[in-house]
Amino acid sequence: MVFQTLGRSVSAAVVFLIITAAGFAQVPSSQRVILVIDENTSFKSVMANMPWLVGQGNANGYAANFKSDNGGSLLDYLWLASGSCHSKANCKLPAGTHDFNCNGNSCYDPGTKQTDPITDDNIFRELNKAGISWKVYAQSYAAAGGTPTTPDGHNGVDYYRRHNGATWYSDILSDVDHSAEKIVDLSELTTDLANGKLPRFMIIVPDGHHDAHDCPVGMKTCTQADKLSAADDFLNDTLSPILNTKDFQPGGSGLLFVTFDECNGGNNNGCGAAVYTGVIGPKVIPHTVSNSPYKHENTLRTMLHALGISTYPGAAATAAAMSDFFNPVGDKPEVVISSPADDESVNSPFTLDASAIPTKGHKISGWYVYIDGTAAYHVSNVDSISPSLTASNGDHVVTARAWDTSGAFGDQTISITVGSTQPIVRLATPVSGANIGSPVNIIATGSPTPGHAISGWWVYVDGVPTYNAHATNSINTNVPMSVGKHSVLTRVWDNSGAFGDQTVALTISAKPAVAVSVPLPAMNVNSSVNVQASATPRPGHTITGWYVYVDGQAKYHVSNVKSINTNINISNWLHTLLVRAWDSSGAYGDQSLTVNVSPVAVNISTPMDGAEVDSPVNIQASATSAHDITGWHIYIDDVDSYKQNNGKPLNASLKIASGSHSVDVRAWDSTGTHGDETVAVTVP
Repeated sequence: MVFQTLGRSVSAAVVFLIITAAGFAQVPSSQRVILVIDENTSFKSVMANMPWLVGQGNANGYAANFKSDNGGSLLDYLWLASGSCHSKANCKLPAGTHDFNCNGNSCYDPGTKQTDPITDDNIFRELNKAGISWKVYAQSYAAAGGTPTTPDGHNGVDYYRRHNGATWYSDILSDVDHSAEKIVDLSELTTDLANGKLPRFMIIVPDGHHDAHDCPVGMKTCTQADKLSAADDFLNDTLSPILNTKDFQPGGSGLLFVTFDECNGGNNNGCGAAVYTGVIGPKVIPHTVSNSPYKHENTLRTMLHALGISTYPGAAATAAAMSDFFNPVGDKPEVVISSPADDESVNSPFTLDASAIPTKGHKISGWYVYIDGTAAYHVSNVDSISPSLTASNGDHVVTARAWDTSGAFGDQTISITVGSTQPIVRLATPVSGANIGSPVNIIATGSPTPGHAISGWWVYVDGVPTYNAHATNSINTNVPMSVGKHSVLTRVWDNSGAFGDQTVALTISAKPAVAVSVPLPAMNVNSSVNVQASATPRPGHTITGWYVYVDGQAKYHVSNVKSINTNINISNWLHTLLVRAWDSSGAYGDQSLTVNVSPVAVNISTPMDGAEVDSPVNIQASATSAHDITGWHIYIDDVDSYKQNNGKPLNASLKIASGSHSVDVRAWDSTGTHGDETVAVTVP
C-alpha cells in the first residue's frame, strides 16, 4: 500500500506509521452509500480519458491495485452484490454460495431460457432485513420495459439486464418486501433528490451508451476514448448534484464507489485485470492512493459495514474491508440516523431510526434524542432506536446522541421540516399483495398541499402510464393488466406542481375480476347495507354465480348475472364484506372491504384524515339514517366549535390554530340518535 499526498510520495517511515494506524482503522458508518459500475476499461484507460472521475479520485481516494474477479459482465456484478459468481464453471464457489448456472450474460437453467433465480444471501436481502431503504436507478429501464426480467436491448434501447445485478436474485424476482418496486428508472433519481427522498443505499446503472460499453448516442463507430468521455460526462452530470448535498459536504458521511466490472473487452487478459475504483466522501482521507490488493468482494464488505450491517454474503465474509481509506477508530461512539434524511419534510408524529457503534471494547449504554435542544426521548442499553416523535409544524433541529460504557458519547444532527409538502393519495383498493383478476378496480382519494387543488391523476403499471384523470378528488376505475406480477403506482398532482403517490404489488391471475362500487371501503353505512358490484369473467366464459359473505358467513347468493345490487341486513358495528363471483371455468374472484354499520352514518369527504390544510379549514360531510337528519356539530380537539340546526349536508369553514388537531363531525337524526366520524389534520 502506497499513500500519495498532493502528488508526492510519503517517506518510508511515515508510510510505516500510516500502515500501523490503518491496522486500527475501520469503515465509518454512512448515511448514504452509492455504487456506480462502468464497463470493460483498464485502469490506465480511465486515468487517461476520464478527467472528472480521476479528479474526484485524486481529491478523495482511489484503489490502484483493484482487480476484477471474472471476465464476463454479469459475474462481476454478482460479486459486488453477493460475493460470488454463482457458477462452478467460472469460479471456485465461496462458502455459503451455490451454482446457479451464471455466465457473463445470464443465469439460466441449462438448455432453457428460464431464469435460475439466485437464492443465496445478497446485499438486497440484508438491506431489507435491516430495514434500510434502497433503490437501483437504471438508465433506460422504463423505455426497455421496466420489469426485473426485461432482457438486454429490449425495445431497441441500450439497457442491459446483465449490467443490473439485482435482477437475478430471488428476493427481487419474487418481490420479497416489495423489492421489485425498488428497481426504478434513472429519471426517478432527479425526483427523489429534489424531494429529499434519496434512499440510504443506491446503485446507479448507466445504459450502454453511458457506461463505456457502447458508442455514445448518435455514433455508430467510436474509439475507446469516445466511450470513456461519454461515461465521464454521465458521471459528472449524475453525481455532481448528489455530491453537493450535505451528505457529501464536510461533516457529512456519504460514501460513493465508482468501479468497473473488468478491465478490457470482456476478459482479464492484457491488463492484469486492474480496474479503477474511486472511493469518494467526506470521511475518506483526502488524496489517498491504496495499493492494497482489492476485489469486488472487498467493496461489498465495505459497503455493508458502512451501512451498519454485520452479515457479509459469500466471499465478503472473509474479505478485508477497504479501511485504509479512512481514519483510525475514534474515541467516541459513532451515530447514524438512517431516517428521516437530513432536510426531509415529515408529518408529525414521525419515526426516527438511528444506530450506534461504540468505541472499541465497549457497549452502547444510553440514548437521548433532542428536538431544538430539548430532550424528547431517552432509552438505555440498546444499539439502535426507532422512537415516534412529535413536533410542531415548521423547521426543527434533531440530534440523536448515544453514550457507551467508556462514558464517551457521539451524535448526529439533522434538520427536518414538519408538515406535508406534497399531496396525499390514499388507495382504498386494491391492497398490496392481492392476488386478483383483471381488470383491476382502483379506488383512491387525494388531498392537495395547503392552498391548492387536485389537478390530475395517473396510474402506472410497471412504470407505464395506463390511466389518467383530471381535476377530481377521487378516482374509481378499472385498469386491465396481464397475468403475472405487477407494480402499480397511483399518483395525484395538485396545481402547485407537486405530487404524491402510493404503490402496491399485485399478482394478476386467470380468474374473474370483481369491482364493488357500493359501499366504498371503510365507509360508514346504515343497515340494510346496499351492495353493488360487477364482474368480468375470464375470456370465453360467463359469470355463473355470486356470494356475499359478512364476517365469513354467506348472506346473499344469486346465479347467472353480470352484476348485483342487493340490500343485506347487518348488525351495528365494524364488519368485513367479501364479494365473490364465479365464472363458467369454475374459477372465482373476489373483493374484500370493511364497513362500519351505524344507525346514523357520517362520512367526511373533506379534509382527508392526516391531511395538512390551511385555516380556515373547509369541512364537508354527509349523513344517512332511517330517520331525518336534524342537525350537526363539529368538535375541534373535543371542543364544540360549530353547530348547524338542519339536516342538509355539512359544508363549513372554521378557523383553527396552527398545529395538529382532531376534528370530530357528529350528526343527529329526529329520534335523537347520533353518529360521527373523526379525522386528524395539521394546520401549518
